[in-house]
Amino acid sequence: MSHPVAAKEYPNNIFKQTTPDEEQALKDKPRFQTWYKGWLTRSEIYERKLPDGLTSALRIDGPSDSALSLDGRGNVRILTGKKNSEIAGSGVLGIKTWGQQQLHNERSNIQYCAGGTENEGQALNVLCYGDVVEQAIGSTRFILAQRIEITATEELVLNGQTIKLQADGDIQMAATSINTAQVNKKDIVLGQKMTFGVSEETSLSFDPRASVNIVSPGHINHKVLGDYQLTTGGVCNIIAGGAPLSVPMVKDRTNTLTTKALLGNLTVESFAGITQINSKLATNVNAGGAVSIVGVGAMTLTGATLAGTFGASQLTTDAFNITSAAVGMQATSLSVNASGNITLTGALIYLN
Repeated sequence: MSHPVAAKEYPNNIFKQTTPDEEQALKDKPRFQTWYKGWLTRSEIYERKLPDGLTSALRIDGPSDSALSLDGRGNVRILTGKKNSEIAGSGVLGIKTWGQQQLHNERSNIQYCAGGTENEGQALNVLCYGDVVEQAIGSTRFILAQRIEITATEELVLNGQTIKLQADGDIQMAATSINTAQVNKKDIVLGQKMTFGVSEETSLSFDPRASVNIVSPGHINHKVLGDYQLTTGGVCNIIAGGAPLSVPMVKDRTNTLTTKALLGNLTVESFAGITQINSKLATNVNAGGAVSIVGVGAMTLTGATLAGTFGASQLTTDAFNITSAAVGMQATSLSVNASGNITLTGALIYLN
């Protein structure tokens, strides 16, 4: 992607000279033929031809060095007299018409100068009572300036097949409301992206095939002072790899996946399926208070060795099955209540 920037140096002329200035010796003096010479304002109409016999012109000289020249090359020049700071409106070319039509078959070069300080630094001031329409057919319109300001009292519209905004510095936008509509949107951010002062942020998608993907080679951090709710109509899958990082965000990396409830209860519920905890290694359940396991159906504990030390334990279930090579249980008090029979089956049963 190209990033054109403003020019470091701006031109001080309107064209580049391709041929050197012509010189002609006037030792033989130009030839003049006067048609009219006034005595009241010392105005004069005359023809002039230089010694080369080719350079000629028809001149109309008026008061205060104002002149009109038509030369042998087909050029027409209009010259005004010099500006006199003591006379208001001096040295000005004034044209008043009921309209104009211009056709220029070659390039046009126009140069404006701000002049004195009384012009407030303005080199060109255009006042139009109506619409202004400019067309650059099949070409490009270039505007170069240190600062460009466009003020629209009602509405500013930019229409284009492609619109590009490029800047080496900042692009600032300020508005009461900013509404955008597009088919596709892509943001490429190589640095930092931050959002401040948002009272509410909502993302709605009406396409059932829509998806939201967040892929980050770094960290993702959510800090919420209020409630946090996650609801999904499909399957929710959380996988933590626990790989070591050179610059970790979580300093304690003992546990790969940790869920903590600082205040209140921590509940895991399954309304239409089975709740499973599968571990390839040991599974530890540590509780500072009583542990209660309540099952409506059968409860089964299966392990190579089942051993536990309980202060006060309660198992409530319709059927409780323990399958293990060895079972060891130690408790301060153990109470077993059954509405039906209690069956103990073993090669040897020790009761102390």
